[in-house]
Amino acid sequence: MAQSSATNPREPGFGHWRWQRISAVVTLVLMVYFTYLVAAIGALDYAEAKSFVGAPHHALGLAILIGAGLFHAALGVQIIIEDYVPLASGRVALVTIARGVFAIAAATGFVSVGMISGLI
Repeated sequence: MAQSSATNPREPGFGHWRWQRISAVVTLVLMVYFTYLVAAIGALDYAEAKSFVGAPHHALGLAILIGAGLFHAALGVQIIIEDYVPLASGRVALVTIARGVFAIAAATGFVSVGMISGLI
């Protein structure tokens, strides 16, 4: 009986499957933190909220959330493309474009967090 990718690390696709699960857990934990963060800034004015979010530990948490969340989304979109785009050549181009879009979104998010925290 053949083993599935989840139990056989040498099988193609295992790394993708593993990173999808790891990024999902990290994103879930950080979304709980983000919910706390949004609730905490609700009663603050703009300057206080900017200072609160710009604190190093909050900025680091948001940066990790941006990276992990967009990485997880890119993996998911890749699977959707691979499953539903019929032409192999079209899949490669679409996956490359999707990765580029997610990389631009991540860079924009990192720069934004850096500007709010005063690093940029």
